[in-house]
Amino acid sequence: MPEQSQSIPIIDHALEHFSRHASGDGITLNDALTHLGSGGFCFVAFLLAVPFVQPIPLGPLTMICGMSFMIIGGQMARGKTNATLPKKAGNLLIHGHLWLKVIGFCRGILKFTRRFTKARYSILVTGERAERFVGWLILIGGFLLAIPGAYLPLNNFFPALMIIFACIGWLERDGLMIIISLIWGGVTLLYFAAVTIALVFFGNQIATWIGLTGKIPAQ
Repeated sequence: MPEQSQSIPIIDHALEHFSRHASGDGITLNDALTHLGSGGFCFVAFLLAVPFVQPIPLGPLTMICGMSFMIIGGQMARGKTNATLPKKAGNLLIHGHLWLKVIGFCRGILKFTRRFTKARYSILVTGERAERFVGWLILIGGFLLAIPGAYLPLNNFFPALMIIFACIGWLERDGLMIIISLIWGGVTLLYFAAVTIALVFFGNQIATWIGLTGKIPAQ
């Protein structure tokens, strides 16, 4: 596995490569994966997760990206060396002003996290078992992101953070980021549990109210 000093230039080089293509004819995710080789799993997952770091759901893109995370994570968890995506997801074109903003935001996230990321807790970011574990984090994050949330705020935000920290942890060789990814996964489950409880409670209250107001007075 590459050390941190080697992985950082690879990420930066890839961002620069995608930025040039996005400002020109564009580049598909499959082309990106081919360009990145074995480093493509976490980088593409990181790139796709960034647009979800905001409170508003992104509609159909949520399902496409959610399935992509599950496929990428599943392949990583099975020990594959190169990621492959279904045709619809793989042909997603990284092109135009929006993707340039996404790439710029990726650079901003890396610049910020590099203030405190460093090689530590190596057991979480070294070896095949650790790689498979990170794959499972991406897969589970993708599943949580793809769960229909009736356009509730933040239902994509928390799973995206889970995926982003898992990817940063692996790419920057920082096991603490893997732990933070697990924490965001827990926050996601708590959020969904709270929303479910609230919906059940208020649903029952509304049903009770309708039942009471709909009764016909006794003659």
